[in-house]
Amino acid sequence: MIHKTKILYLLATALLLCSFVVNTTCDLVKSNLGVVLKQTNKAVLAKDINTIKYHAYKAIKIVQKLEKQLEDCNCDDATQDVNQGLNLLKEVTKTNSFETAKALTKEAEDCINSGIIAIANFSRKSKLISKSPNNELYAAVDSILIPFEKSMKKMVVDTENCKEAYKLAKEIYHKNELKLMDTSLSESKKYYHLRSKEIAKQTIAKLEDCATRAN
Repeated sequence: MIHKTKILYLLATALLLCSFVVNTTCDLVKSNLGVVLKQTNKAVLAKDINTIKYHAYKAIKIVQKLEKQLEDCNCDDATQDVNQGLNLLKEVTKTNSFETAKALTKEAEDCINSGIIAIANFSRKSKLISKSPNNELYAAVDSILIPFEKSMKKMVVDTENCKEAYKLAKEIYHKNELKLMDTSLSESKKYYHLRSKEIAKQTIAKLEDCATRAN
C-alpha cells in the first residue's frame, strides 16, 4: 500500500523548512515553458480551428507572463526562440484556415521546444561555474528533500503497487508544475518545487513500464 498521506506530509514539511535564497530563474522559466509546450501540443493535435485557437491563446498568455523571467535568465538563444514561437502563435489567432493554423502551431511548438533545450543547456553550464554560496544553498534544500526522495525511491522498488505509485508521482509532478506558475513564490520555494518536480519526473520514468503492464 502506498502511504500517500505520509509522502505529501514529507513534502509539506520540507516546504516549511525552506528559507533560502537561490538563483532558480532559468530553471523556473524552463518549467513554465514546459506548460506552454503542452498547450501548443494540444493545439497541434486539435481537430478544429476553434480548439487550436483556444490552446494558442492559453499558450500566448503564459509566454507573455514570462518576459521578465526570460530577461533575468539572460539566455539570448532561448529568448529568440520563444519570441519567434510567440509571434507564430499570435498568427494562429488571426487565421481562419485550419491547415494554416496547424502548420503555424507546429512551427511554434518547434520554437518553444528549442527554447527549452537552449535554457537547459545554458542553465547546466551556469551551474558548473556558479560560486560556492549558491551551491551550498542548493545542497541545503536538497538535503531537506531527502526523506521525500527516499520515499519516492521506495515506491519504485514496491512493484506490487506500481500503478498506484505511478499515479501519485504524476499527481505530485503536476501539482509542482502548477505551483511554479505562481509569480509570487520566494526563491527558495521556486527551487523546492523545481526539485520536487524533478524527483517526481524521475519516479514517473522508472514506474512507467510497470504501471503499463499493470493495466
